[in-house]
Amino acid sequence: LVYRKTARNFGPVMATAARLVVAQVTEVVETGELDPEAVVTPSIYVDRVVRVGGGER
Repeated sequence: LVYRKTARNFGPVMATAARLVVAQVTEVVETGELDPEAVVTPSIYVDRVVRVGGGER
């Protein structure tokens, strides 16, 4: 997961501590499209992915 704005404060800590992690995303990309250095929470911590309509960027 890559976070935006204030979600970066508590998101990574909560994802590692939670029993169930649901990621709400606007876009799902193929493996290798993201810079590995930009990924804050590895996919191993994500249990579900919910894709929603694109919003502001």
